[in-house]
Amino acid sequence: MKTLRFQRRTRIEASAEAVFAWHARPGALERLVPPWERVAVEERAGGIEDGARVVLRVDAGPIRLRWVAVHDEVVPGRQFCDRQDRGPFRYWRHCHRFEPDGSAACQLEDDVEYALPLGPLGTMVAGGRVRQKLARMFAFRHAVSKADVEAHAARKGLAPMHVVVTGSRGLVGSALAPFLTTGGHRVTRLVRRTTAGPDEAVLDPLRGL
Repeated sequence: MKTLRFQRRTRIEASAEAVFAWHARPGALERLVPPWERVAVEERAGGIEDGARVVLRVDAGPIRLRWVAVHDEVVPGRQFCDRQDRGPFRYWRHCHRFEPDGSAACQLEDDVEYALPLGPLGTMVAGGRVRQKLARMFAFRHAVSKADVEAHAARKGLAPMHVVVTGSRGLVGSALAPFLTTGGHRVTRLVRRTTAGPDEAVLDPLRGL
C-alpha cells in the first residue's frame, strides 16, 4: 500500500514538556478542531497514554462518520502517536513530536502518514484536495497551540483557578472553557438541564438552584 505524508513544524516559546502537557490536558482536542470542521467527541477512554481511545463524530455534508483513534508510541514530554482504528481513510497514522530548541523553546511537529480509499484512483481524484485540507487544518492547529501555550507561559506565576462559566456551549464559552482547562485551570460549566458530567452544575434560578 502506497502512503502519502504531510508534515508541519512550528517553533513555540515554551519547553517541550510544557507543550506536551498542554496537549495532554482536558480540552486540547476541542481547541485543535478548526471551527469550520463539524467534529464532536463522542467517547474518550484515557488521556495520552498507550491504548487510550477517542471516538469522534465527523459530519461531512449529509454523511455522518465515526472516527476511532488509538494512541501509541507515547514518550512523555516528547511524543505521542494516534492511529486510525476506524474512519474515512484507508490508513492514517499521526505522530505529534515535541523537540527541545534551546533552553526555553521547542519545535512542535505533526507528522501524518495516510492513504486514501480506492488506492491510486482515490489519490488521483481527491489527493490534492485532501492535502490542501490538511495544510489549512494544521496551520490552524499550530497557530492555536502556539498562541495558547505562550499565553499560559506568560502567566506561569498565576495559581490554578476554579472558573465557573455560563454559556459554555455558545460561541465564546465553547472556546473559553477548553482554553482554561488546557492552561491547568478547573472549569465548571453552568447548564439549564440535567448535568452530563462532573464538570457541569445546574443553574435554575426559578427553583433556587
